[in-house]
Amino acid sequence: MSYHPALGDIRQQLPRVAVIAALLAAAVTLISLDTRRVALPSERWYRLSRQQVMEADLTWRLGDAIDRVAGEVPLVADDTGRELREHAVAIWERRTLSGRPSPAAAWRLGVVYGHRGYDEHAADMFTLAASLDEADSDWYHALLEVYTRPDIPPTELRAKTRAVAEREGPLVDVALADCYSRLDDQAALAALEARRQSRALRFLGGIMALAALGLVLVVTGVVTIVVLILRRGMSVPRPLARPPFMVPWRLLDVAEAIAVLLFAMVLGGLIAPAAAGRAFGDSDSSVPRALLLALQYIVVAGVTLGVIYLRVRQRSSHPLRTLGVRARRVWQLIAVGIAGYSVFLTAMVAVAAVIGALFGGGIRLAQTAEEIVGGAQSPGEIAIYFVLVCVLAPIAEEIIFRGYVYGGLRRFLSSRQAIILGAALFAGVHLNSDAFLVIALIGALLCFLYERTRSLLPGMIAHGLHNGLVLMVMLLQSL
Repeated sequence: MSYHPALGDIRQQLPRVAVIAALLAAAVTLISLDTRRVALPSERWYRLSRQQVMEADLTWRLGDAIDRVAGEVPLVADDTGRELREHAVAIWERRTLSGRPSPAAAWRLGVVYGHRGYDEHAADMFTLAASLDEADSDWYHALLEVYTRPDIPPTELRAKTRAVAEREGPLVDVALADCYSRLDDQAALAALEARRQSRALRFLGGIMALAALGLVLVVTGVVTIVVLILRRGMSVPRPLARPPFMVPWRLLDVAEAIAVLLFAMVLGGLIAPAAAGRAFGDSDSSVPRALLLALQYIVVAGVTLGVIYLRVRQRSSHPLRTLGVRARRVWQLIAVGIAGYSVFLTAMVAVAAVIGALFGGGIRLAQTAEEIVGGAQSPGEIAIYFVLVCVLAPIAEEIIFRGYVYGGLRRFLSSRQAIILGAALFAGVHLNSDAFLVIALIGALLCFLYERTRSLLPGMIAHGLHNGLVLMVMLLQSL
């Protein structure tokens, strides 16, 4: 048989099949040959996210900030800050003692142990970090000598202090304070303390804003769940759009779009760092680099959307409407998107709390924004990342993955099968194995919203909300 409903005329499609296979093979080959992150890379922060220390870093900073304002906030218990810092230390210790030890957690423990006077333990941690991350071994050895050589000459200690000061972070500040104390440099110590105080206040402000937004979403989620139970009980609600989705493209078209997107992502991820190096050299200018990153995303998404639009236009007189770009009942669709994501977030918070209580861990509420947003500090850089992560990405990815990929799957599969497969493809293309489950769950929610409404707008709203929350968490690292 030379014809298949999901593929069309097999003989005629053989050239397309060969091109799709070649693109996928090329993408996999490039990924295997290049050990760096290939999709919208920020290498330092991707390594940090994989080492799973961000939760502990935020917890440590929160404990330190609470201690600094404890006298002004009487409702906070006296030992709250200390308990939070000890919890952060416990997380670093788990990461260090795990089957895949983290160099980031190891050197942080080294600073904590050294600060508390446990020189031998500190030396073990710095040595472990250097063995796991040879690229930064000189920096780890600088910390090791600061904390394990009580007789180090002042000139040599100043050189080590300058090396330590090249990095930023809450534990770097602790190490710098120890260095300045040993050098009896009161001016530098006072300047460092003023900077730590200012950053602590900004961090608390950011935490409060994030907590307020999260609380509003969780309350909305709880109210939505209660209303749904009271109105419909536990029965599955009737879909707002009548299935099946009779889109005019097939599974082979879906495979083509995925292959084009993956190849463009990998190729762009390899070319962009070289282009950045040629354009900016060793410059620390962050805004041009953020613009280049945004341009990379626009090109990758634009190529994929262009292929999709051409395919849909060949078979439909209204390609955008066929893809689900519709503007009817706008406010109702926006409300559905907000309510849907609120329910999802409420469920994730509840599950994470249960897992944390039972196993001492948590679910990584991460997305691609974690790799994109590094130490963004300037307003211009933050604005670029906001537009990229919270506006462009939701629009482009909803058209690609829900409008086209899910629509094509839904033509031949049941809603449950299409949601599962569509969510898996969405998570797989993000090339983030650590957050695969969470991204897949987000993808399943977005597919469900599209299944219910036959419009991409609710998914765009939910997608933007999720990326916005993750972006806020990432930016807390820079406050």
